[in-house]
Amino acid sequence: MTFILSVLFLLGGELFTVDASAEMSYNVELNRESLKGYVDDIGLFKRHMPGVVSVEHLGGDRYLYVTEKELPLAGSMRTEFLIQKFVYGDSVTVYRSADLEAHNYLYCRVRITPAGATNTIIAIALRVRLSREDASEVHWMAPILGAEFINDQMRKDLDDMLAVFIESSNAELYNHLAPSTTAQGRTE
Repeated sequence: MTFILSVLFLLGGELFTVDASAEMSYNVELNRESLKGYVDDIGLFKRHMPGVVSVEHLGGDRYLYVTEKELPLAGSMRTEFLIQKFVYGDSVTVYRSADLEAHNYLYCRVRITPAGATNTIIAIALRVRLSREDASEVHWMAPILGAEFINDQMRKDLDDMLAVFIESSNAELYNHLAPSTTAQGRTE
């Protein structure tokens, strides 16, 4: 009996959970009005966020967001997130897992703030939480390295992903919007 209780205690039934967040803000040299509709496009994440394999619209405000990450010494990990879009006014859009307790939880907030007549600040916050029955489902070394180490690596990955996303999406943004807005102010 003591052996069974010891095994149950060790197994504990608790999930192995890793949870990481990152946030970045950046200035765009375009006014807030010219950005309407552009930064509220989930397709930006599909086109510019490293590791995003697909974003499928499921109807209404729900999406299936699929990522794939190459893990050191472990191959690739494909993860699906069932997310829902929430819009707060004309400045904040949140994409987050429909189920707050989902084993694959994603939260992404995009906030747009005017910064003068010709500049806008865009702030993006990301959070990813993965919970598994077996730690090795996250990475084969996770049981040895522990959640804190994996959290730190995920945080660094999220920072890197956001930096790439900002650079890449800004290039698209300026290619699409800057020529038309600067052409309006030009005199021949």
